[in-house]
Amino acid sequence: MFWNLVRYEFKNVNKWYLALYGAVLALSVIIGLQASAIKILPSQDQESIMLVFQAFIFGGLIITMSISTLILIIRRFKGSVYERQGYLTLTLPVSEHQIILAKLLGAFLWSLLSTVVFILSIYIFLVTVDPQIIDAYMIRYFFGHYLDSIGLSLISYIFSTVAGILCIYLSISIGQLFNEYRTALAVVAYIVIQTILGFITLNLRIDFDYNWMISFEILKDLILSLVFYLGTYYILKNKVNLQ
Repeated sequence: MFWNLVRYEFKNVNKWYLALYGAVLALSVIIGLQASAIKILPSQDQESIMLVFQAFIFGGLIITMSISTLILIIRRFKGSVYERQGYLTLTLPVSEHQIILAKLLGAFLWSLLSTVVFILSIYIFLVTVDPQIIDAYMIRYFFGHYLDSIGLSLISYIFSTVAGILCIYLSISIGQLFNEYRTALAVVAYIVIQTILGFITLNLRIDFDYNWMISFEILKDLILSLVFYLGTYYILKNKVNLQ
């Protein structure tokens, strides 16, 4: 049943998101070709203007992609757990743990896809402008000197993303404890949580080298993920207030 919940997370997502990701990748190719042409023929003023225009569109698409992914994460949790659809979700033969984990897995995969599309679009742009910009020597040097950091950064990204998603879930859960202004109070809860965490992190900041700093961030995000998860589970288990 758990994997049915996970499949449901993707089955009911509007295909518009995939079209948006495709548009970002396609535009990165177009802008790269435009920039490459201007590099060869720098006197082409009209092409320069068009490049700037396309760059603005590209930036807008990147922002739209980020905001859309955030809205998707919020809607898939709030709509199917704490709104009318929640009556169905909470009667399914699954535990609260399975509900949260299914939502979390779906949200993480959408966040990962959004990040991969962003990185891939930048890579496509750079290679299109200059195919030699990333040569074999650079790749060997990069992986030879930064492989350990890459591994830690990847782990840090995973825990940071999970903690961020669970913080959103906890904020939504806190907001639904009230009968009115649920969305506004969920936003307030999120701001308060982030403000407290920012203050604590600022005062606990210690000067480490990069690897130690990333390790510290991983540990912090692991603890926060556990706290956010348990808070969300407690409210979903004992304090559900459906409308």
